[in-house]
Amino acid sequence: MTLRSTIQDLRAHADVANDEHQVKVRTGQLADLSARLAPPLAELPALNVALSEVEQLDVELPAGREQDASQVAESLRVLATEVPSLGMDQNLDLAKERVRSAEKYAKELRALVAGTWQTYVSQPPPAVNGDLIDALAQGGVDVEEIRDALETARARLLTVTSRLIPDRGAVQKYRDAIESIHRCGEQIGEVVDADIAEGIVGSQEPSGVPLTWFTADRLEKLRALGIVDRFKVHLR
Repeated sequence: MTLRSTIQDLRAHADVANDEHQVKVRTGQLADLSARLAPPLAELPALNVALSEVEQLDVELPAGREQDASQVAESLRVLATEVPSLGMDQNLDLAKERVRSAEKYAKELRALVAGTWQTYVSQPPPAVNGDLIDALAQGGVDVEEIRDALETARARLLTVTSRLIPDRGAVQKYRDAIESIHRCGEQIGEVVDADIAEGIVGSQEPSGVPLTWFTADRLEKLRALGIVDRFKVHLR
């Protein structure tokens, strides 16, 4: 073998080796792009739903966000189909920039909807005196239906508020749970007025309530509740 042919053979092997290296590099680049595309592609639909939910709240949001989110999601889906067919000589800078923009957009949208939602649901729910319900039950007043409704409403409220971002229908579920809790409070007021409730709760304290509390009007209300016989007089 001549020196010339040896050199040519070595160059041919070098070209093959270089081609293999380039293929490996490009394969790695495409795999990286595909991997980075996956999270925003998977997350954007849920973020779009969350955005449509928080738009129902009485808060100010940047205009056009929903349309932008849909466009970004569609652009990513198109890019995901294009990535596997990108040639060896095609520049990936544009594709990389589109992925970076999508990642940034998803991050900003996530922060927007999560922050808006968490601020909204962090408001305290209507106050319903659980101790009063217990006291009424112990005093013989039938409040089990109200107690059950209250526990159900609070459980539903916890379920919907425990999510970082709202899913479809979350705003209505939240409002329904709040309304149910409020209604339970009203029902307690319909069962027994504040004055009688105070006497029932006080009677269960170690010191009880003074005998003078039992006026004719109050005794009549206790009879209407069917619990007047539960009160006992203790001489001291």
